[in-house]
Amino acid sequence: MENEGYNTVIGNASAPYQNSLAASYALAANYFAVSHPSLPNYLSLIGGSTFGVTTDCLPAQCSLPGSVSTVASLLDAKKLTWREYAESMPENCSQVNSPDGLYFTKHNPFVYFGAIAGNNGTGSASAYCDSHVVPVGQLWLDLQAGALPSYSFITPNICHDAHSCPLAIGDQWLSTIVPKVIGSSSFATTALFIVYDEGASNDANGGGGQVVCILVSPFAKAGYASHVAYSHYSLLATVEARFNLGNLGRDDATANAMSDLFTKGVS
Repeated sequence: MENEGYNTVIGNASAPYQNSLAASYALAANYFAVSHPSLPNYLSLIGGSTFGVTTDCLPAQCSLPGSVSTVASLLDAKKLTWREYAESMPENCSQVNSPDGLYFTKHNPFVYFGAIAGNNGTGSASAYCDSHVVPVGQLWLDLQAGALPSYSFITPNICHDAHSCPLAIGDQWLSTIVPKVIGSSSFATTALFIVYDEGASNDANGGGGQVVCILVSPFAKAGYASHVAYSHYSLLATVEARFNLGNLGRDDATANAMSDLFTKGVS
Protein backbone atom coordinates (compact mmCIF):
# COMPACT_ATOMS: atom_id res chain seq x y z
CA MET A 1 0.00 0.00 0.00
CA GLU A 2 1.08 3.60 -0.54
CA ASN A 3 1.76 6.99 0.98
CA GLU A 4 -0.29 6.95 4.17
CA GLY A 5 1.15 7.50 7.61
CA TYR A 6 0.26 5.27 10.55
CA ASN A 7 -2.05 7.81 12.16
CA THR A 8 -3.99 8.43 8.95
CA VAL A 9 -4.93 4.73 8.73
CA ILE A 10 -5.24 3.39 12.25
CA GLY A 11 -8.39 4.79 13.82
CA ASN A 12 -9.58 6.31 10.54
CA ALA A 13 -13.21 5.61 9.66
CA SER A 14 -12.20 5.60 5.98
CA ALA A 15 -10.24 2.38 6.57
CA PRO A 16 -12.68 0.12 8.43
CA TYR A 17 -11.36 -3.10 6.96
CA GLN A 18 -7.72 -2.44 7.83
CA ASN A 19 -8.70 -1.44 11.33
CA SER A 20 -10.72 -4.63 11.71
CA LEU A 21 -7.69 -6.67 10.65
CA ALA A 22 -5.45 -4.78 13.08
CA ALA A 23 -7.91 -5.53 15.89
CA SER A 24 -8.30 -9.20 14.99
CA TYR A 25 -4.71 -10.09 14.11
CA ALA A 26 -1.35 -8.47 14.97
CA LEU A 27 -0.24 -4.88 14.38
CA ALA A 28 3.32 -3.56 14.28
CA ALA A 29 2.54 -0.25 15.98
CA ASN A 30 6.10 1.09 15.84
CA TYR A 31 7.05 0.31 12.23
CA PHE A 32 8.88 2.79 9.99
CA ALA A 33 9.63 3.23 6.31
CA VAL A 34 13.29 3.86 5.52
CA SER A 35 13.28 6.65 2.94
CA HIS A 36 11.41 8.85 0.49
CA PRO A 37 10.13 8.54 -2.21
CA SER A 38 8.56 5.16 -3.03
CA LEU A 39 11.24 3.24 -4.90
CA PRO A 40 13.98 3.16 -2.23
CA ASN A 41 11.47 1.63 0.19
CA TYR A 42 10.53 -1.10 -2.27
CA LEU A 43 14.19 -1.88 -2.94
CA SER A 44 14.79 -2.18 0.79
CA LEU A 45 11.96 -4.70 1.17
CA ILE A 46 13.62 -7.21 -1.16
CA GLY A 47 17.25 -6.06 -1.27
CA GLY A 48 18.05 -4.94 2.26
CA SER A 49 19.27 -1.54 1.06
CA THR A 50 18.16 1.55 -0.83
CA PHE A 51 21.34 1.19 -2.94
CA GLY A 52 21.75 4.96 -2.97
CA VAL A 53 18.56 5.43 -5.00
CA THR A 54 16.83 8.69 -4.08
CA THR A 55 14.27 9.07 -6.88
CA ASP A 56 11.50 7.09 -8.55
CA CYS A 57 13.69 6.40 -11.56
CA LEU A 58 12.73 3.86 -14.22
CA PRO A 59 14.69 0.59 -14.56
CA ALA A 60 16.32 1.96 -17.73
CA GLN A 61 17.73 4.79 -15.60
CA CYS A 62 18.80 3.05 -12.40
CA SER A 63 18.78 -0.73 -12.73
CA LEU A 64 21.15 -2.67 -10.50
CA PRO A 65 23.74 -5.05 -11.99
CA GLY A 66 23.28 -8.79 -12.12
CA SER A 67 25.76 -9.27 -9.29
CA VAL A 68 23.37 -7.63 -6.79
CA SER A 69 21.46 -10.25 -4.82
CA THR A 70 17.90 -10.06 -3.49
CA VAL A 71 15.54 -12.17 -1.42
CA ALA A 72 14.86 -14.00 -4.70
CA SER A 73 18.50 -15.09 -4.78
CA LEU A 74 18.20 -16.51 -1.27
CA LEU A 75 14.95 -18.30 -2.08
CA ASP A 76 16.38 -19.78 -5.27
CA ALA A 77 19.39 -21.06 -3.36
CA LYS A 78 17.04 -22.97 -1.05
CA LYS A 79 14.98 -24.19 -4.02
CA LEU A 80 11.94 -22.27 -2.75
CA THR A 81 9.41 -20.67 -5.08
CA TRP A 82 8.51 -16.98 -5.37
CA ARG A 83 6.42 -14.61 -7.43
CA GLU A 84 5.65 -10.92 -7.71
CA TYR A 85 1.98 -10.31 -8.58
CA ALA A 86 1.52 -6.82 -10.02
CA GLU A 87 -1.95 -5.43 -10.62
CA SER A 88 -2.53 -3.72 -14.00
CA MET A 89 0.88 -4.78 -15.31
CA PRO A 90 0.20 -5.14 -19.06
CA GLU A 91 2.70 -7.96 -19.63
CA ASN A 92 4.96 -10.16 -17.58
CA CYS A 93 8.05 -8.43 -16.17
CA SER A 94 7.08 -5.04 -17.59
CA GLN A 95 9.85 -2.50 -17.01
CA VAL A 96 7.93 0.53 -18.22
CA ASN A 97 4.87 2.29 -16.83
CA SER A 98 1.60 1.18 -18.40
CA PRO A 99 -0.16 3.44 -20.95
CA ASP A 100 -3.31 3.53 -18.81
CA GLY A 101 -1.37 5.08 -15.93
CA LEU A 102 -2.21 2.33 -13.42
CA TYR A 103 0.95 0.21 -13.31
CA PHE A 104 4.15 1.94 -12.20
CA THR A 105 7.50 0.21 -12.18
CA LYS A 106 8.54 2.12 -9.05
CA HIS A 107 6.14 -0.12 -7.12
CA ASN A 108 7.61 -3.33 -8.56
CA PRO A 109 11.16 -3.61 -7.20
CA PHE A 110 11.99 -6.93 -8.86
CA VAL A 111 12.33 -5.41 -12.34
CA TYR A 112 15.16 -3.15 -11.12
CA PHE A 113 17.56 -6.05 -10.52
CA GLY A 114 19.56 -7.34 -13.47
CA ALA A 115 19.79 -10.75 -11.81
CA ILE A 116 16.01 -11.03 -12.20
CA ALA A 117 15.17 -9.01 -15.32
CA GLY A 118 18.20 -10.19 -17.26
CA ASN A 119 18.89 -6.72 -18.61
CA ASN A 120 19.41 -3.10 -17.60
CA GLY A 121 15.79 -2.04 -17.94
CA THR A 122 15.71 -2.05 -21.73
CA GLY A 123 14.96 -4.73 -24.28
CA SER A 124 13.37 -8.12 -23.74
CA ALA A 125 13.16 -9.43 -20.22
CA SER A 126 14.51 -12.84 -19.28
CA ALA A 127 12.34 -15.96 -19.28
CA TYR A 128 13.14 -16.18 -15.56
CA CYS A 129 11.58 -12.77 -14.97
CA ASP A 130 8.61 -13.53 -17.20
CA SER A 131 7.78 -16.59 -15.12
CA HIS A 132 8.26 -14.89 -11.75
CA VAL A 133 6.96 -11.32 -12.24
CA VAL A 134 3.38 -11.76 -13.35
CA PRO A 135 0.05 -9.88 -13.46
CA VAL A 136 -2.16 -10.20 -10.40
CA GLY A 137 -4.65 -12.40 -12.26
CA GLN A 138 -2.16 -15.22 -11.82
CA LEU A 139 -2.57 -14.91 -8.06
CA TRP A 140 -6.18 -16.06 -8.25
CA LEU A 141 -5.18 -19.02 -10.39
CA ASP A 142 -2.40 -19.98 -7.99
CA LEU A 143 -4.69 -19.65 -4.96
CA GLN A 144 -7.41 -21.75 -6.57
CA ALA A 145 -4.88 -24.41 -7.52
CA GLY A 146 -3.36 -24.48 -4.05
CA ALA A 147 -0.10 -23.51 -5.70
CA LEU A 148 0.82 -20.29 -3.91
CA PRO A 149 4.62 -19.82 -3.96
CA SER A 150 6.70 -19.97 -0.79
CA TYR A 151 7.07 -16.16 -1.04
CA SER A 152 4.68 -13.76 -2.73
CA PHE A 153 4.85 -9.99 -3.19
CA ILE A 154 1.55 -8.38 -4.22
CA THR A 155 1.57 -4.89 -5.72
CA PRO A 156 -1.79 -3.10 -6.13
CA ASN A 157 -2.15 -0.60 -8.96
CA ILE A 158 -1.65 3.09 -8.22
CA CYS A 159 -5.33 3.61 -7.42
CA HIS A 160 -5.95 0.53 -5.30
CA ASP A 161 -2.82 1.14 -3.22
CA ALA A 162 -4.33 4.49 -2.09
CA HIS A 163 -1.56 6.49 -3.76
CA SER A 164 -3.71 8.30 -6.31
CA CYS A 165 -7.17 7.43 -4.99
CA PRO A 166 -8.74 7.97 -1.55
CA LEU A 167 -7.76 5.73 1.36
CA ALA A 168 -11.28 4.28 1.31
CA ILE A 169 -10.65 2.90 -2.20
CA GLY A 170 -7.53 1.11 -1.04
CA ASP A 171 -9.36 -0.22 1.99
CA GLN A 172 -12.15 -1.54 -0.21
CA TRP A 173 -9.61 -3.24 -2.49
CA LEU A 174 -8.04 -4.97 0.49
CA SER A 175 -11.48 -6.09 1.63
CA THR A 176 -11.88 -7.99 -1.65
CA ILE A 177 -8.32 -9.37 -1.83
CA VAL A 178 -7.52 -10.47 1.71
CA PRO A 179 -10.62 -12.67 2.16
CA LYS A 180 -9.58 -14.62 -0.94
CA VAL A 181 -6.27 -15.41 0.74
CA ILE A 182 -7.89 -16.17 4.10
CA GLY A 183 -10.41 -18.44 2.39
CA SER A 184 -7.81 -20.36 0.42
CA SER A 185 -6.29 -23.72 1.29
CA SER A 186 -2.91 -21.96 1.53
CA PHE A 187 -3.88 -19.75 4.46
CA ALA A 188 -3.28 -22.42 7.09
CA THR A 189 0.46 -22.01 6.52
CA THR A 190 0.55 -18.34 5.48
CA ALA A 191 1.78 -15.10 7.01
CA LEU A 192 0.31 -12.16 5.07
CA PHE A 193 1.78 -8.73 5.79
CA ILE A 194 -0.11 -5.59 4.75
CA VAL A 195 2.40 -2.75 4.69
CA TYR A 196 2.64 0.82 3.38
CA ASP A 197 5.76 1.97 1.58
CA GLU A 198 6.12 5.38 3.23
CA GLY A 199 4.28 7.98 5.24
CA ALA A 200 3.60 11.58 4.36
CA SER A 201 6.40 12.96 6.52
CA ASN A 202 9.86 12.03 7.78
CA ASP A 203 10.56 10.40 11.11
CA ALA A 204 13.02 11.83 13.61
CA ASN A 205 15.93 10.20 11.78
CA GLY A 206 14.94 11.50 8.35
CA GLY A 207 13.43 8.22 7.21
CA GLY A 208 10.11 7.55 5.53
CA GLY A 209 7.90 8.02 8.55
CA GLN A 210 5.77 5.67 10.63
CA VAL A 211 3.54 3.38 8.57
CA VAL A 212 1.07 0.58 9.09
CA CYS A 213 2.19 -3.05 9.03
CA ILE A 214 -0.42 -5.70 9.86
CA LEU A 215 0.22 -9.43 10.12
CA VAL A 216 -2.77 -11.50 9.00
CA SER A 217 -2.10 -15.15 9.79
CA PRO A 218 -3.33 -18.15 11.78
CA PHE A 219 -0.05 -17.65 13.68
CA ALA A 220 -0.64 -13.98 14.51
CA LYS A 221 -1.22 -13.01 18.13
CA ALA A 222 -4.88 -12.03 18.14
CA GLY A 223 -5.48 -8.37 18.92
CA TYR A 224 -1.79 -7.78 19.60
CA ALA A 225 -0.03 -4.45 19.06
CA SER A 226 3.77 -4.56 19.08
CA HIS A 227 5.69 -1.49 20.20
CA VAL A 228 9.09 -2.88 19.21
CA ALA A 229 10.83 -0.61 16.69
CA TYR A 230 10.68 -2.23 13.25
CA SER A 231 11.28 -1.16 9.65
CA HIS A 232 11.17 -2.56 6.12
CA TYR A 233 14.48 -4.24 6.89
CA SER A 234 12.78 -6.05 9.77
CA LEU A 235 10.15 -7.40 7.43
CA LEU A 236 12.84 -8.74 5.12
CA ALA A 237 14.65 -10.22 8.12
CA THR A 238 11.39 -11.94 9.11
CA VAL A 239 11.16 -13.59 5.69
CA GLU A 240 14.79 -14.65 5.94
CA ALA A 241 14.24 -16.13 9.39
CA ARG A 242 11.03 -17.90 8.40
CA PHE A 243 12.71 -19.76 5.54
CA ASN A 244 16.17 -20.05 7.15
CA LEU A 245 17.65 -18.14 4.22
CA GLY A 246 20.57 -16.44 5.89
CA ASN A 247 20.78 -12.77 4.90
CA LEU A 248 22.00 -10.44 2.19
CA GLY A 249 24.69 -8.84 4.34
CA ARG A 250 23.07 -5.40 4.16
CA ASP A 251 20.72 -3.64 6.57
CA ASP A 252 18.67 -6.83 6.81
CA ALA A 253 21.61 -8.50 8.57
CA THR A 254 21.28 -6.24 11.63
CA ALA A 255 17.49 -5.95 11.65
CA ASN A 256 15.43 -8.00 14.10
CA ALA A 257 12.81 -10.43 12.83
CA MET A 258 9.29 -9.48 13.90
CA SER A 259 8.98 -12.54 16.15
CA ASP A 260 6.75 -11.04 18.82
CA LEU A 261 3.82 -10.74 16.36
CA PHE A 262 3.63 -14.53 16.09
CA THR A 263 2.28 -17.18 18.45
CA LYS A 264 5.17 -19.44 17.42
CA GLY A 265 8.73 -18.85 16.23
CA VAL A 266 9.29 -17.55 12.71
CA SER A 267 12.19 -19.91 12.05
